[in-house]
Amino acid sequence: MSKSKPILCLDFDGVIHKYITPWINAETISDDITEGFFEWADEASQYFTLVIYSSRSKSERAIESMQFWLYEQRKKWRESGGTSVATWPVSFEFKNEKPAAFLTIDDRAITFDGDWLKLNPARLVQFKPWNKR
Repeated sequence: MSKSKPILCLDFDGVIHKYITPWINAETISDDITEGFFEWADEASQYFTLVIYSSRSKSERAIESMQFWLYEQRKKWRESGGTSVATWPVSFEFKNEKPAAFLTIDDRAITFDGDWLKLNPARLVQFKPWNKR
């Protein structure tokens, strides 16, 4: 029996999806993929089980929208010359609950290091993700 890979939880909006256009609804995904995602995911899938979890994940129809969008984005990437270096099947799981992950990548998160004094609320309220700066 082979050892399973650790879960790497990926947020969707602002991480995989550029999320430049303002929110419309959970099933509408307006922008393209963040540049370099598929190349990165091909490599990361060698080490991790890639799980996508989002605030959109509460709705089964929204999960289907993310799956279809990701399929279409990968197709567009391949048509524009993107090539996979992976010799294994690259797949993504979609969860409707946040998984017990080894690590999470999110554009709206701060790593807690055990010291609450470093997390000044007056500074936290000024936070802006990369795509809103």
